[in-house]
Amino acid sequence: MVSAQLAHGAWVVFVYLVVLWTPGLALAHALRARGWTLIGVAPLVTYGVAGVVGPLAALAGVPWSATTYLTGTAVLVLAAAGLALRRPRSRSSDAAGWSTAAHLGVAGVLTLAAMVGGAVIARAMSDLAAVPQDWDALFHANGIRYLSDTGDSSLYGMSTVNWFEPGTAVFYPNAYHLLGAVVYQLTGASIPAVLNAHTLLIPGLTALALVVLIRRLGGRAVLAGGTAIVVVGLSALYDMLWRGPLLPYATAVALTPLVVVMLFDLVDATSVRDRVRCGGLVAVGLAGLVCLQPASLFGAVLFGAPAFLQRWWIRPRLVVSDAPLVILAGIAAAVLTTMQLTAGLGSAGDLDAMDWPADLPPKAALGEFLTFSHAAATPQVWIVVAVLAGLLAYRRLGDLRWIGAVAAAFGMLFLVAASSDAPWANSITRFWWNDRWRLIGPAAIALAVVAGHGLAETQRWIVTAAGRMRRRDRSGPPRRLAIAGHATVAVSVLTVFAVLTGGLYLNRNTTRMAVSFAPGPALTPDEVVGLHVLADMARPGARVLNDRGDGTAWMYALTGLHPVAGHYNAAKVGPEATLLAERFNQYPHDPAVRAVVGQLGIRYVILSESFLRPEAHRQPGLVGLDDAAWLERVYHNSDVVIYRIKSDVAAGSSGD
Repeated sequence: MVSAQLAHGAWVVFVYLVVLWTPGLALAHALRARGWTLIGVAPLVTYGVAGVVGPLAALAGVPWSATTYLTGTAVLVLAAAGLALRRPRSRSSDAAGWSTAAHLGVAGVLTLAAMVGGAVIARAMSDLAAVPQDWDALFHANGIRYLSDTGDSSLYGMSTVNWFEPGTAVFYPNAYHLLGAVVYQLTGASIPAVLNAHTLLIPGLTALALVVLIRRLGGRAVLAGGTAIVVVGLSALYDMLWRGPLLPYATAVALTPLVVVMLFDLVDATSVRDRVRCGGLVAVGLAGLVCLQPASLFGAVLFGAPAFLQRWWIRPRLVVSDAPLVILAGIAAAVLTTMQLTAGLGSAGDLDAMDWPADLPPKAALGEFLTFSHAAATPQVWIVVAVLAGLLAYRRLGDLRWIGAVAAAFGMLFLVAASSDAPWANSITRFWWNDRWRLIGPAAIALAVVAGHGLAETQRWIVTAAGRMRRRDRSGPPRRLAIAGHATVAVSVLTVFAVLTGGLYLNRNTTRMAVSFAPGPALTPDEVVGLHVLADMARPGARVLNDRGDGTAWMYALTGLHPVAGHYNAAKVGPEATLLAERFNQYPHDPAVRAVVGQLGIRYVILSESFLRPEAHRQPGLVGLDDAAWLERVYHNSDVVIYRIKSDVAAGSSGD
């Protein structure tokens, strides 16, 4: 049984890898991306493809499916291939700098880092089908189920699980959910398994993006490997994955460094044809960020601006040639995502309702940022040591010195969001919902490069010291033996770091992640059983009355039944859902309640004992149902109760 579960889980993860990489590889290859850049940008390009094709398919009346996804990909690949009819001049900056052994070494370290990151999450969930417990997971789960069941890939469609009344639907970018729906259709796995299969990949995606960035900007292989193992040890990375979980946002944050890679390829291209290809790649990549999470564009600006400022500071004359190319690529991306940007601007007022209060003193916030101890009792000491070593040799970062400015920018935003509710503070952090948890992740990821540099420079110092000793002896090993010695020192430094950090903080981060997969408070195992019992009773696709504060809204993702309260968020829900939440227990005496129940076809009510938030309480209209004679209790266990409305209740009666 266990082996069968493991095999099925591995199959789901494998399918997600194929779905996530294949379209992006095909399109990026057609646009002449090669080497590490090709491998790295593929997922971001894939999100661009899905995010653009999905809403266009909905506009054309074509239902979303794996076939729609592949057809849209094929059209874009053929269009890109039309730009490559003539053999281009070589423009790749990925062809020199690392030896074959270095490439293989970095690939090995990257694979190990991805496995460690995946192990953190796998150990925390114990079962790929475990239900993530926090607020956002429910929305993403229901969104994937909606896209798969209905084929409606419009930008407002999946919100109708909660905002189902006319005129209440809200915009939400859906590239993440479109890919999840394809994986769900192809594997037949549960919706939680699809969510979790992708979550397993995010640490590896983050490490890969940083490796590609370092490679593109001339960093040493040791720096790339060191950064990869540091970043998967960051607790702040997992804070985006258990709290929320902020899955589309975390994916966008992981892939943001690739924007710099693509932009630098664009401005370094030497022919018009190459610039068109690179510009197309930038446009699709930026579209991927927008279609994952529009706010990530601001993160991309914070990440990319320092890189170009350093480039232009060193070579001011490049401003004249670079700026028009970057602007044109941005315009192309805006054209591709016109629907998303228009919808996003139309819903900008919703940001005011999503404001996380500041809850840390400034000194405490600064301490958490500098010591990698966000919301933790202890700092990540050895990462701090690695950062300090990197700062001591900061000038050697070369074309990557700008990364410190990125860390500082996100760090300052984190400090502001964590410690101030002043109007100016809310204004500059509103694109991240004034949420410190969304800002500490990018700040720590940028600092991971500095920490990786510290490990790389430690290797350099050891090799240099050994070389000086050999010169005193006037002897030295052959070149190949010297190279092997350098590699051995590099492996030793990374190994010592991994040991000192307890396997890259494996247990610490697993404990942190496990909060998301506890048996409750949103949904306990008994509540899951209750939802499946309800599905056996109710007709397929029926609407069921439930409480907004508990986890019963998971009924749609898990069974296909439609809840009245499709999410914990009650903002801007329609009058019918509001009426039932306030007065359903007046059903025998209130004609308005009876009319809404009849209109929605509600026959069953389900309530669970636990609430997601400790401050939540039973909605007024659902209080006292156990004593209502007009309801029949048809099922209950320790955590959930199901009622059926008696069909013979006359208007105005008490049901006695």
